[in-house]
Amino acid sequence: MKNYEKKSLVTTIALFFIPLLILASIVLYMYQVDKIKDIEQNILYKMKDYTFDFKGDEFSLDIVQDDKQKKLFKIYHCEEGLCAYFQIPTTGPYLLKVIYDKKKYEKVYQEFLIKIFKFSVVVSFFLLFLSVGFAMYSLRPMKEALRLLEDFLKDLIHDLNTPATSILLNSKLLRRRGDFEEIERIELSAKSISSLYKNLELITPNEMAKSEDVSLEELVNGKIEILHKLYPKIKFNKNMENLIIKSNKNALDRIIDNLLTNACKYNKKNGEVNISTNNQKLIIEDTGIGIKDVKKVFQRYYKENDTGLGIGMSIVKQLCDILDINITINSVIDKGTKIELTFK
Repeated sequence: MKNYEKKSLVTTIALFFIPLLILASIVLYMYQVDKIKDIEQNILYKMKDYTFDFKGDEFSLDIVQDDKQKKLFKIYHCEEGLCAYFQIPTTGPYLLKVIYDKKKYEKVYQEFLIKIFKFSVVVSFFLLFLSVGFAMYSLRPMKEALRLLEDFLKDLIHDLNTPATSILLNSKLLRRRGDFEEIERIELSAKSISSLYKNLELITPNEMAKSEDVSLEELVNGKIEILHKLYPKIKFNKNMENLIIKSNKNALDRIIDNLLTNACKYNKKNGEVNISTNNQKLIIEDTGIGIKDVKKVFQRYYKENDTGLGIGMSIVKQLCDILDINITINSVIDKGTKIELTFK
């Protein structure tokens, strides 16, 4: 299950489960209050029966002064436990106080609470099971739509590669007949389409073998050569050691391509891109417009302006995770962005 499917599933379960749990809690609370009253009323009737013959040791007795505040045949919570007052069949100003011991009442009360707790756990699990079932059922149309969209995207990616490759091949053949500026523009545009194709091809990357010796400087030089033609006003500054990484060349090519392209695309006029290596780090720093929300930059389809598709940095993050590359971003609006790739 993909991340966005997990988030949708968890959100739907929560939206269904929480209101049901709140409603069930209210119902159980009302049932508890009502049941406690029934227990106390049942004890009260037993007290009344006890006053007829005074048999048994369930209750204790006391004689108290009669006053207007003491109502007959009513349960009171007193220090001794539960108490009730009954009329003595005499003419004296006294009442019979029947007492249900506090420890006995607490035992009955705790037994009832345990039953309520067990019942609450059963109800909670039932509601959770119901919520999961409802969420999975409600997400089925969305999953089907996403599956169709992914199939369509795969077909589109496959069809996109053929014309891009054809344009590149034909532009190279045209170069043999003469080196024109128009041919170079066509070739650069075709390479841009090819780069987009490679990004779309890796939109759902799987495990990759890290068995190739990759020269970072070689990859960076190749990208700078193309980007310098696309962005002639951008100045590239390099301070690189010949760092060889054991990794996957195609995946690293995608990572560096996206990062350098963004450094140029979102740079200022006559801006700079500084590329350096330090121990096991590749550092790319630009003088561009900066990133407003660094935390969201790796989210798929997240864009801070109208340009691009919002998938480049998402692919970069996924590839970095697969290749065990730690990526960090520091950005200041209107000053620039610094990205560090740490190779393990």
